[in-house]
Amino acid sequence: MKLTLKTTLTALTLTVLSTFAAVASADMKNMPPVQDYTYGSKLDIAKVTHTPMLNFCGVRPVEMSYVDHMGKPHTVRYEVNGNACLGDN
Repeated sequence: MKLTLKTTLTALTLTVLSTFAAVASADMKNMPPVQDYTYGSKLDIAKVTHTPMLNFCGVRPVEMSYVDHMGKPHTVRYEVNGNACLGDN
């Protein structure tokens, strides 16, 4: 059986894409459930691992990820006013 360059490249591309998909799927399984923040919520933050981009105007929900003092990852959702409309009232 004679393989052409196009067939080989297609097979290689599909292999790489399936590897990325498997890694992404494994990462999604390890993601903690998102908790909605309410006033008075007790957060045990040892290290922040992800902060949201605030380059928008207006109020919208954003997510922040962190690790607690026991090493357990958490993600919290809260509403914030973006900073892209400074000077507007």
